[in-house]
Amino acid sequence: MKIAVPLKDTFTFYHLNPFTAPKFAIYTIEGDRLNLTYGLSSVVDNPCKNINNGKFEEKQILCDCDSKQCADIHHIFEHYALLDAIGGCSYLLADHYCDNTTRALNNGGIKVFKIPPIINMIDSAVKNFILGASLASTFKHIHHVS
Repeated sequence: MKIAVPLKDTFTFYHLNPFTAPKFAIYTIEGDRLNLTYGLSSVVDNPCKNINNGKFEEKQILCDCDSKQCADIHHIFEHYALLDAIGGCSYLLADHYCDNTTRALNNGGIKVFKIPPIINMIDSAVKNFILGASLASTFKHIHHVS
């Protein structure tokens, strides 16, 4: 399985809108529950940074688009550009993203996995994904206790 992680230029986790991330790290996860390994496969530039010479509006960076803009067909299509960078991955690890990001990636076969805002190191983000995904798949019933 391959996963994509948005990166800052400092190679730490990019918590803002992944559409505006400078780069993506592509990791490969292999093995089974008893012997799981992961490793960096590649680092790719975000093709979206070619839009407006990599200068994004603050509302794009913060993923704070209003409902009118989210319904704009041009805005919707912009998100499909992410598939050029991370196509072939099963998951994108992300913190802030909009419904258009989710829809575009789901249409490309990629699920978005939410990463908590306290995680900054890439290894921690990948391990959080591995633990979260593996634990979630083993539970049959989850009950709220008050």
